[in-house]
Amino acid sequence: MLDKITQRDRQQIKKSTTHQKKKLDYSQINTCDKIIELTNEQVHAALISLITIDKQNRTVASRKRRRNKSIENVNKKHKQIYHEIILSNTNQPETIVLATSALNTQQMKQIKKFVLLFNCRLLLLDDKTIFNHTITHLITDEIGQNDSLICTLTKNVVCAIAQHCFILSYRWIIECLKQNTIINEEQYEIEGDNIISTKHNGPRRSRLSKRPLLPLNHFIMIKGDNRHFLDFTNTELGDIAWLAGGIYIEQNRFPNTVFPRQCFLLIEDEDIRNKNMFHRCIDKGLKFLRSEWLIRSIVEYRMANIVQYHCDPFDTIDRSE
Repeated sequence: MLDKITQRDRQQIKKSTTHQKKKLDYSQINTCDKIIELTNEQVHAALISLITIDKQNRTVASRKRRRNKSIENVNKKHKQIYHEIILSNTNQPETIVLATSALNTQQMKQIKKFVLLFNCRLLLLDDKTIFNHTITHLITDEIGQNDSLICTLTKNVVCAIAQHCFILSYRWIIECLKQNTIINEEQYEIEGDNIISTKHNGPRRSRLSKRPLLPLNHFIMIKGDNRHFLDFTNTELGDIAWLAGGIYIEQNRFPNTVFPRQCFLLIEDEDIRNKNMFHRCIDKGLKFLRSEWLIRSIVEYRMANIVQYHCDPFDTIDRSE
């Protein structure tokens, strides 16, 4: 066994090893078969270096263990998927993820009460987060009296229909709180809206079909500087085109395919300024449609009439000439 090394011995060993490094003759070490004689100072220096390396390894391992333990504690303390999701007791199974549309402050208080009581999640949507694929129920307002089941049409409602979610009246929340249990949703499912139609049953049709609305051969390009129907931006409109099953094209050219394709350019009339280019594209089979065509098709969950939403800003000019 080695004797205990004092601080003074360590300093002397350090000085001697530094001096020894300068005078070390590597020519004396030819092969591993020969015996290499080491001085006492060199032995002490080698042992000290081994002790130092062992301490460093143990220090790194302990740091990793402490870091992993702290991460686990943080995850247990703040267990949530999204930074804006309000969670209740995380020990119970989670099945319902809620989002809201056009609700007032008092109604939102009841929503949070529902979340805490039935161990659900609430995703608070903002301008940057229109919708999320984890949401199962969209709770919206109800316009009119006598259980009309007509809601205010918003971007969130459109996205929820495209993703086959339950679109429910706020009355469902109230009845669940009254009965202290989660009741059947179907009798509270929204049937219409205040813009497209008061009774189109698009939410139910989408939820039951579970199939994309647009065929696979529908290629959609979106252009224009102006806001589209319901104040959708180009990017947001492209997202719901993907959700509806269409192929969203971000480039300025539609790809060639071996199968027949339908090419649509969603644009508003005021954004079409080049008359010659417009007619050349029409001759090649490109269809210019207002964005309302896509949104109406999703809301009703059936293909809207293309002719009704065809863009032709030069039609009135040509007739006047």
